[in-house]
Amino acid sequence: MRRTILYITAVLFLLIATGCGNNTPEAEPRDLHVAALANPINLNPLFLRDAVSAEAATLLHAPLVTTDPETLEPKPRLFASWEKKGDNLVYEFTLHEDVVWSDGTPLTAKDVAFTLRTICHPDNTGWMFPLMQYIAGAEEYRQEHEGEYADGEIDGIAVVDDLTLKIELKQAHAPFLTYLTFAPLPSHVLAETRVSELEEHPYSRTAEPGVGPYLLEKWRQDEYLHVRANPDYFLGEPQIKNIYYRVITNPEAQLIELLAGKLDMIPTAVKVEDIHTLATDPEIRIQQNPRLVYDYIGMNISDEDSVLSDKKVRTALSMLLDKEGLVENLLLGYGEPLHGPLLPLHFAYDEDFIVFEENLPAARNLLLESGNGSLDLTLIVNAGNVVRENAALIFKEQAAKIGVDVTVKLLEWEAFLAAYREGDYDLVALGRGADADPDLTFHWHSESAGNTLGYKNEKVDQLLEEGAASVDKESRSEIYRRAQQIIVEDAPIIWLYSRQAVHAVSKDLTSFTPHPEMLFYNVHEWHWPIREDN
Repeated sequence: MRRTILYITAVLFLLIATGCGNNTPEAEPRDLHVAALANPINLNPLFLRDAVSAEAATLLHAPLVTTDPETLEPKPRLFASWEKKGDNLVYEFTLHEDVVWSDGTPLTAKDVAFTLRTICHPDNTGWMFPLMQYIAGAEEYRQEHEGEYADGEIDGIAVVDDLTLKIELKQAHAPFLTYLTFAPLPSHVLAETRVSELEEHPYSRTAEPGVGPYLLEKWRQDEYLHVRANPDYFLGEPQIKNIYYRVITNPEAQLIELLAGKLDMIPTAVKVEDIHTLATDPEIRIQQNPRLVYDYIGMNISDEDSVLSDKKVRTALSMLLDKEGLVENLLLGYGEPLHGPLLPLHFAYDEDFIVFEENLPAARNLLLESGNGSLDLTLIVNAGNVVRENAALIFKEQAAKIGVDVTVKLLEWEAFLAAYREGDYDLVALGRGADADPDLTFHWHSESAGNTLGYKNEKVDQLLEEGAASVDKESRSEIYRRAQQIIVEDAPIIWLYSRQAVHAVSKDLTSFTPHPEMLFYNVHEWHWPIREDN
């Protein structure tokens, strides 16, 4: 009798513990683990100076405008719609009406106007003003505004009502909509902060409050960013509730973690030599897409006393590499050889454009004509980017054949950025993002803050101004191709290749849509299959 009572008690305990009847335990939601090669530096959308920070920030911010992943045409995001008026000089934007910051405050046109004033403020330490200088009154505000805060007015910016913002340009500027692919700042939190202090403000570490698909839960330096789904995201609460953006600086370590099931995604820069192995793993899916990014070897031409100020020297260095061979041998075909700043995704791209090809005898002759029978140059490379490291070593080998001794210095990311910003190099192997629009102004106009190499050519300036003022694609294509010809002949950098993004993804991850400009384009739609537990 005692054994029977004990047996019944045990059965009742199990029924209570596991649920009665036909109910099944609720499956635990699955988190997503994504690899990153470096630490983000800043999460404020106005101060994103490196690719990792920009990638992480897209989890936490929603842009005003985005671009179509296939056509690159501007598409609404926080702006629900817009209308062009007055010969393309006036844009009237309407915000989605159901967007709220994570502290419950509605997003309004005042936030956008505040953000634009911040960008244009004379004390702003960010890089975005060259994109906004086309707004009527923006330059005057930057030159004349005396307050420490982003207050006052800019003539070309008018808040019509809570959801409507009007922007007037001082001249027609075709790429303008593609410049609005940034996120607004919360004016109710930051309006009382001095603009000079915004980059170091705690908001740059928390992005709180936010209106993006995710909110920051924890940031452990050198380890991970843990973000949680924003339940009030205006496009719908993301289905994946937690994402860990994990800092794993070694590509081999990333691969081991992925194969062990501890990572769900190695994004964008899977080592090409690993692609075949990963593709044969039934638990992993390989996805690839073109990107608006290219690698190059830049030349420090800002110092007039540098040997690199001599065009003959630069031209000689531009004739050292077989770019098709680089793509075949270093990228195993996952890319395109590049001969100028217009990329294959640009509507102005010319696939037949080539100025410099590998020609060592001609390069040697040019070097002798310059009066430099031999040269010693330093080439800095960010450590861990194996493809760039190998490209640098090939360049070193080729340079030696014409009498140029190149010392390759591998630097950790932050040291690399510091050396680059301070101009402490002769040559630099780097990647550069291009805009969705083929306008080359940001990197190649002599007065642009994005022209970090100090390139100057009056004819190029004139052509870029003409191209941006035109609204006809055919005319713009011709103008940008002419500008490209001049830029490449001046040889300020050595274009290498446009590398495809190659993603290794868990086979179960659904709705991941690769985008040429951003990894987390539609992250709110990503999901794991629903588990049916018995």
